[in-house]
Amino acid sequence: MADRILDGVQTRKPDLEAFDEKITQLTRIKNEINEIVPIKDIGWLKINATPLIKKLQTLIKDWIDSHTNFLLDNTIRELNNIQKFNNTVSEGIKVIPDEKKIHEQKEKDLLMEVMGHLRDVKMIQERTLAEIEPMKKTVLLLKKHQVKMTEADYLVELENSKTALIEVSEKALSEVKEKILNMQKQEGQSIRQTQRDFDKKVFEYRSEFLKALPYHVKDGGSAVIARSYETIMEYYRKTLELEAQAAKITNLETLFDIEPNKYKDLVSCRTELKNLKMMWDLISLIDYQFEGWSTTLWNDIDPDNLERLIKDFSTKLCAPNAPQNKDIKTWKSFTALNERVKNMAQVMPLIKDLHSPYMKERHWKKLEGITGKDIPFKEQSFCLEDLIKLELFKYAEEVTELVDSAQGEDKIEKKINQIQEIWDKL
Repeated sequence: MADRILDGVQTRKPDLEAFDEKITQLTRIKNEINEIVPIKDIGWLKINATPLIKKLQTLIKDWIDSHTNFLLDNTIRELNNIQKFNNTVSEGIKVIPDEKKIHEQKEKDLLMEVMGHLRDVKMIQERTLAEIEPMKKTVLLLKKHQVKMTEADYLVELENSKTALIEVSEKALSEVKEKILNMQKQEGQSIRQTQRDFDKKVFEYRSEFLKALPYHVKDGGSAVIARSYETIMEYYRKTLELEAQAAKITNLETLFDIEPNKYKDLVSCRTELKNLKMMWDLISLIDYQFEGWSTTLWNDIDPDNLERLIKDFSTKLCAPNAPQNKDIKTWKSFTALNERVKNMAQVMPLIKDLHSPYMKERHWKKLEGITGKDIPFKEQSFCLEDLIKLELFKYAEEVTELVDSAQGEDKIEKKINQIQEIWDKL
């Protein structure tokens, strides 16, 4: 509520001593400039420094004005805000709701308005009164530096505003508060019931939220990702609506001095929506990347580059111990993604091995036997996706042995060919 007093007021500023020191320094420079002789003869040369002196005078005046105007404008703006607040509260507590008609909406609205003024006074009074003295010191500082101000005596106005604030505060927090006490108690009971009803609503929403949101969806693919985003957005909108209702109730709690409900379930929903969005952004990113790689033809695959990229995914983006993943690392959607990346990390070295020039048709046939799946290695469309479907991470040892065997067989074949060449020459 202090914003009403500080509306348009610059609160982050150096202290008055720093302003005083700076303005004093600039004034001294100004006086030194004024003492410069504008026209001077040096031998046969006559120098007229008048244009330069005028430029310097204008420049230093602008610098002084920028400091003094800041202090003056800030003080006037805050003073006007205090006066406006005093007038608003004074007018607002003149009419008190009729206790006999408090069941009528018009009287309830009036009670809310009066309670709002009491709340504002309670929240603003102490801080605002503490601001009066520094504002007076600011006015005295400006007078010290002979700053031209309006005909208004700001020191008097500040003292009058202080007195007015004390008077209106005393009236609001004693006389008016006493008059509306019974109505406040009655309405307070109604608000407590509203609290309980809303608390139940939030509890039920939290249960619905936990069941509906995609914490534990293990499947991937564009359709699953799209549905997950839709669900997140749907519940984001629902959460915003409940937060708006909670804000209204919190305002009533403040008005009627009722202990506020923190609505921790609602806070948890907001936090988890943020984390869910982040998790599904990560799932979408990696799914998109893997999908893009899957169509890479066999001869175009760069296993070393893919292995490096997947290592980055595994150690930076998807690492459960990474700071950004601390809240999502136990969700099954994340663990499924992490497992997918790990599997891909295991597959890439095997694909690199299968790129061995020693792999012949018979070895690919053996690999079909190992995996129990057909491999279109002879087709021009043979690509990374065909190998991913083999789930090679399940047969890591067999694949390594197969490639080693192919290399060994190649060496034996070369020896046999060498021997055959020797025999052919005999």
